[in-house]
Amino acid sequence: MPVAKREYEVSLDLFEGPLDLLLYLVNKAEVNIVDIKVAEIAVQYLAYLDVMRDLNIDVAGEYLHMAATLVRLKARELLPDSPPEDLEGDDGGIHDRDQLIAALLEYRKFKEAAGALKGIEAKHFGAYKRGKAEDVDGLTADGEGGAAVENVSIFDLITAFRSILDRASATADADHIVEVDDCKVDDRIERVFTIMSETAIGREVPFEALFADDRRRIALVVTFMAILELVKMRRIRFRQEKAFGGIFVSRIDENQESLN
Repeated sequence: MPVAKREYEVSLDLFEGPLDLLLYLVNKAEVNIVDIKVAEIAVQYLAYLDVMRDLNIDVAGEYLHMAATLVRLKARELLPDSPPEDLEGDDGGIHDRDQLIAALLEYRKFKEAAGALKGIEAKHFGAYKRGKAEDVDGLTADGEGGAAVENVSIFDLITAFRSILDRASATADADHIVEVDDCKVDDRIERVFTIMSETAIGREVPFEALFADDRRRIALVVTFMAILELVKMRRIRFRQEKAFGGIFVSRIDENQESLN
């Protein structure tokens, strides 16, 4: 049953655009941009959009436009003998694999430049603290930044959540009927924060532990919404020990937060 019917919509300024997601997928696959296989990255991209829709995240039109572009390029890659497209009246979009690669390379260059400038600014303000979890302000859609030890991107969270959903689907009873009304975002926020409150400040719990008490698909989805809401409330933070590795969650000291 669609999550969109639950009168809750995730609205976060964490998604910078479809090239962020593509760059994240390329990094996760550990391949060079120039070596990407459009067919594979298109499948992964569409899978992420499905999860975002499941979470009732408002998917911008540019994401859908990129999805259509990838599907078209995938078809051309799988059918190399297909006639070339008529590009008369070109709108400046991406029409072939070379243009996609060029767009990603250029985007990565600007992201790296922006990251370098941000690093200089942070250094001047003494903001870097080695070995500690990144504050919620560090939660970004930056595919490059998401690989940092201290930094967890929104796509890292979606990746971890997809794994949880996949495991739940593998053990789910196909005949089980889910009642939507028995799972509320506010209730799951309270449950997640209760788990975190039982953990000493500075201590961490695995991301998966926040979903352990209810393995129904609808409960998993609403729990993830609750986690995103707690991010907005600046009550929890995330950490990865290595790129694309396991995610750990800790709560933020309210007294310390009030001093910032």
